[in-house]
Amino acid sequence: MKIRRTKPTMKQQLFLFFMLAAVLVCLIFSAYYFVSEQRVLRNNLERENTKNLQYAIEKIEENAMRVEEFANQICQNGQIRALMLADDPFAPAETMAVASMLDEQFQFVTVTEDILSLYLIGENGLDIRRGKEAALVDRDAVYRAFCSDAFFADGGIACWGSGADNPCRFSQYETVLPYSRRIIDETTGRTAGYLVILLREAVLTNIGDALLGQKNTAFCLVDTTDSYVVRSDGWKRLSAHTEQDLRRMAMNEEHRLRDAPYQFFKRSSSVYDWCIVEAVSTYEFAQQRSILLQAFVVVGALALLLALILASVFAERLVQPIRSMADAVDRIAQGQFDCALPRDSVQEYARLEQGIEQMQDDIRALLDSRVQQEKEKRKAEVRMLRAQINPHFIYNTLNSIKMMAVMQGSRGIQNMTEALGSILRSSLSKAEEQITLREELALLEQYIYIQNIRYKGNIEYEVDVQDESLIDLRLQRFLLQPLIENAILHGIEAAPHHGGTIRLTAWREKREIYISVEDDGAGIPPEILQRLQRHEQVTQGSIGVHNVDERLRMLYGKDCGLSFESEEHVRTCVTVHLREMGESK
Repeated sequence: MKIRRTKPTMKQQLFLFFMLAAVLVCLIFSAYYFVSEQRVLRNNLERENTKNLQYAIEKIEENAMRVEEFANQICQNGQIRALMLADDPFAPAETMAVASMLDEQFQFVTVTEDILSLYLIGENGLDIRRGKEAALVDRDAVYRAFCSDAFFADGGIACWGSGADNPCRFSQYETVLPYSRRIIDETTGRTAGYLVILLREAVLTNIGDALLGQKNTAFCLVDTTDSYVVRSDGWKRLSAHTEQDLRRMAMNEEHRLRDAPYQFFKRSSSVYDWCIVEAVSTYEFAQQRSILLQAFVVVGALALLLALILASVFAERLVQPIRSMADAVDRIAQGQFDCALPRDSVQEYARLEQGIEQMQDDIRALLDSRVQQEKEKRKAEVRMLRAQINPHFIYNTLNSIKMMAVMQGSRGIQNMTEALGSILRSSLSKAEEQITLREELALLEQYIYIQNIRYKGNIEYEVDVQDESLIDLRLQRFLLQPLIENAILHGIEAAPHHGGTIRLTAWREKREIYISVEDDGAGIPPEILQRLQRHEQVTQGSIGVHNVDERLRMLYGKDCGLSFESEEHVRTCVTVHLREMGESK
């Protein structure tokens, strides 16, 4: 059993269209606002962290400069310089004075709180130490680690080192932040000794923790060789849970560490060759993004629900007038012509309703007119049947004349009567609307025969069918006879010698068929020729030719029909352009 599918109604299509439009608009605006809000959140995160990083790096620079100021005070001390240059650096009085000075500094300078050990190491063997871990460290180990040319790789006087292992094995701090400064003999320019300060990393990380130490935040300070200067405890914990090198993370790029999303930010120091790197957990940002997405989903669902209601209302409002008009058209199709439609407030609907009522009135008038035409047609058929008596009477009379001519031996009268009878019989026939070119040429032979009796045989008639397949070409009955008649009446008869030649030529060019009728008679005056070439009807005797032209253009297309060539007092050529019926446009 074949299932018949019903076509969707206009209301269904409008409803679907409105819903699709609403869904598309909701999706576009939701996506736009979601992306915009997400970008705002991300920009706020980046702006806030960039500002904090800048403030943190400035404070770290201030602390580092305090350490350097403290170092400058020590290195500029005359007693210390004198001990560095003395042949006997262990003189009790001078050594005790320097030790007291250092004790005083450690007591009043706040930066000394983060100094684990301080060493004054002279090339002459001087070794003065201060700090709670200084006595537990071997002098040579400090000298090799922090006074060598490798440590002062840049060739400067003072140098901050990267985070190094604490040389004191009994310390609670595994790593220290070293600062070393050369003490130069101004007389000779040679290095007289070194001031080495080993600080807790907290001297710099405490500042970062205070400014950046938010929950799930970690930072580090790296130098130009990507070596750690200091690391926060959060950075150390984060590094312990990943095999990735956190220092090489791209800025503003999100990574997952410890199954949590992190964003990395960097800021370079304007004073030191340091760069602070911060790893910020974006878990809260992801939560905000999730909440934002949920909010947009809820708003989108509510918008779609509202769109569903509005689409149903609008679709019904738009379809109701059309449904009324469709019902009216159905009633008109059933023969009810008394439909009255209310005028809708929408201009287009009102025009349609007015048009349907006008169509209803026109159909009623057309039906009344058709009934009247049928009555007139029946009357005309009766008159036509009566009128056919005369042509048949003439045809029967001609047969009687032919029989008398046979009995009396008048061969010429017999032939003329037979020719006229053939033409008359063809004109009365209704069995076929079309005949072949062969049959049309046979009728033209009969017509020329009759005309030659009138013109005493002065008409020569030639036929040239260049393509034999054209003999069976089907064309309209009496299509060529008006052209031959025109050639005789307006060409040969109008010529001074009252005689001439008519040449009929038929040929084919690809799918186009041409039949020309040419005579050497009087020709056509130029003004009449121009009107004929414009397919206009010429008054004097041109009704038949114009009729042929109209028939051809109606059957085969506007580019077919008759074309005229004429040279006055020399020749006239009328060419029929047509196609086989299967090729008509």
